[in-house]
Amino acid sequence: MKRKIQIAFLIFVTIVCIALGINTRDQSAILVTQIATNSEESLSYLIETKEKDVIMIDGGSYEESEHLEQVLMEKGGIVKGWFMTNLHSQNFGALERIIQNSKIEIQNIYLTSNPKEWYETHEPERYAPINEFLNLLSEKSLPVTQVPNRHEILVDNLYITVLNIANPELTGDYAGFNQSMVIKINNTYKSMIFMGNIAQVAAEKFKDNNLDEIDCDAVQVSNNGAQFVPDDIYQKMTPKYLFMSVPKNSNQEEAEKYLQNLGETLNVEEIYASNKGDITVKIK
Repeated sequence: MKRKIQIAFLIFVTIVCIALGINTRDQSAILVTQIATNSEESLSYLIETKEKDVIMIDGGSYEESEHLEQVLMEKGGIVKGWFMTNLHSQNFGALERIIQNSKIEIQNIYLTSNPKEWYETHEPERYAPINEFLNLLSEKSLPVTQVPNRHEILVDNLYITVLNIANPELTGDYAGFNQSMVIKINNTYKSMIFMGNIAQVAAEKFKDNNLDEIDCDAVQVSNNGAQFVPDDIYQKMTPKYLFMSVPKNSNQEEAEKYLQNLGETLNVEEIYASNKGDITVKIK
């Protein structure tokens, strides 16, 4: 009888330890949803905190707003912090439509931008929608913060650190993409870096300025449709997961091939392309 009690006790302890281990891993994970995008250069990511607060990264283009609104309503309809990595309509279009038409409550918007004259001079073909978006933010008196480099925000259990901001001095090729914000999200256990649509010159600057922050568990791979970030920068990050916005258009095959090759080069565990539909992943 005593022997049976001892065995039962050991089984009970084992089950408790397993359950505690699973619970600890879940609590240390970062929950990120890659929302399906169809437009080239668009990206849309939803991150949930321990208490289910919602953080958004970009959101995609104008035509992707209806789907994004549905996703956000299912998550409670409140966004604690909305980070805009780049002032291109493929990045802010969905947010603009949601501001105009939706019941979504947006408590904070974070961006890094240059004066309007910079875009008029260096991205004249994109200036009209950029000007419209910035005017809308002003007219609606929304809580907008222009973030400096190394700015850190705490939302529940997640630390969000801005590791690259606009680079107005970079006015040559891919000038607009070189203005991309880079964001790192971590909970002291796990971390993910969002590269936005950053191009090579700004990516090199980001690497050189943030060697103490560059290591992470997951990376959103930049896809600006023209100039990919050098592989060696991602190698220094040592990620286990890669995410990338892949458009459902003529460039889809090339983008998928690039992501697959990068994953093999880095020997990552998983890769996720946005043209496969919404997917929620625990970074653990």
